[in-house]
Amino acid sequence: MRKAFAKKMIEMAEKDDKLVVLIGDISHYLLKEFEEKFPDRFYNVGICEQSMVGMAAGLAMEGYRPVIHTIAPFCVERAYEQIKVDLCYQNVDVTIVSVGGSFDYAHLGCTHHCYSDIAILRPLPNIEIFCPGNSKEFGTLFEDSWSNGKPKYFKLIKDEHKKELDILPYECYIMNSGNLQNPIIFTSGHLLDLATEVINHTVVYCPTIEPMSLAAKMKIQNLLRIQNKCVTLEENSSIGCLADKIFDIASDGSCPITMKKVGIPRKFCTSYGKASDHRKEVGITLEKLLESVRAL
Repeated sequence: MRKAFAKKMIEMAEKDDKLVVLIGDISHYLLKEFEEKFPDRFYNVGICEQSMVGMAAGLAMEGYRPVIHTIAPFCVERAYEQIKVDLCYQNVDVTIVSVGGSFDYAHLGCTHHCYSDIAILRPLPNIEIFCPGNSKEFGTLFEDSWSNGKPKYFKLIKDEHKKELDILPYECYIMNSGNLQNPIIFTSGHLLDLATEVINHTVVYCPTIEPMSLAAKMKIQNLLRIQNKCVTLEENSSIGCLADKIFDIASDGSCPITMKKVGIPRKFCTSYGKASDHRKEVGITLEKLLESVRAL
């Protein structure tokens, strides 16, 4: 998805002369073509992520549409206060595009993991949160939400699902329309492929985490009124992310539900290896998903 991001920046900059890219000393080569084409709209702020957010807020207040780009733990966890005060409280049009996902930098340990980004951003008013599952989805979500006046966060993960979907921001999609006597599976991002391996279960795919449209929420509520048992599958913290979003939607619709969460538990993932090794260790696997479905 990083290559898709670089390509999309050039496409959008050619159409919008207010687009400005700020990076935190990463992706220099990836964005080299952008820098060459638009040298006055490309800033390497260095390892100063809090200042980068503040600069982006100032640019937005002057009518520009900045895009911030760096590794997730540095642009979200390190600069959280600036996102809260400079972006969300001021409600300015700044887009944060992170890389690294939860485990893309698995070999660098906890300092470069970020499984709590969505959990800590979701409570902030005004911010929109997207978790695209592949490059095509990123392009659609980015372009269709562009210049909407809101702070936005895109969580990019190296792995991509292989489904060909036509999606829109703020909506959810029913996949594998299975027997509603069986628990419903809710998922986001690249894990859609894993979720749809479970046969004869309805899968609801949510590339937008915040906000969801009224139609999307009503679709989820209508399903949960028929089948109130569900499993959430996500490569995020199991606290505060997609699972809690689904619970909130159910509560708003007075839909009592029984839920199992398959996500990253409340722990530091201190082992080393590839992203797939971490997923296996924390239980983001088909076996764990099937176990959770059967338990319901």
